[in-house]
Amino acid sequence: MFEVIYYSLTGNTRKVADAIAGELGVEAKNIKAVDTVAQDALIFLGSGYYGAVLVKEISEFIEKNQLQGRKIALFGTSGFGWEKELSLMEKQIANKGVEVVGRFNCFGRFAAVKIGHPTTEELDQARTFARTIVQRVSARQPIAVTA
Repeated sequence: MFEVIYYSLTGNTRKVADAIAGELGVEAKNIKAVDTVAQDALIFLGSGYYGAVLVKEISEFIEKNQLQGRKIALFGTSGFGWEKELSLMEKQIANKGVEVVGRFNCFGRFAAVKIGHPTTEELDQARTFARTIVQRVSARQPIAVTA
């Protein structure tokens, strides 16, 4: 079972979430509509980067859900490709006994920066990321931190 959960202010991260969910045959869910996740789900959790803080919705989701022992793949978008949103999410879940099984980041359009992102190629990379994570988790293989 898979859960693809995202926060997206401008729609960039939603596009990546939809690509991942489509690859997995599930529906991507806006974090605002998710209370809890199934205990047996491999979670794909994504956010855009909005300044130097983790968005409230992601932070609250991490705090209110029982995540100990869970496997989570992180994904995100940012105008500058810094991956800071992934580091912020990983930092918050670090003390919760969560295994981060992979990370994916791509550009997202921000104002006049990176117009046209995420691109078709980046969305294909997100699909490959999802497929690779599922294969490795299913095979119980060690998983690289980046896609």
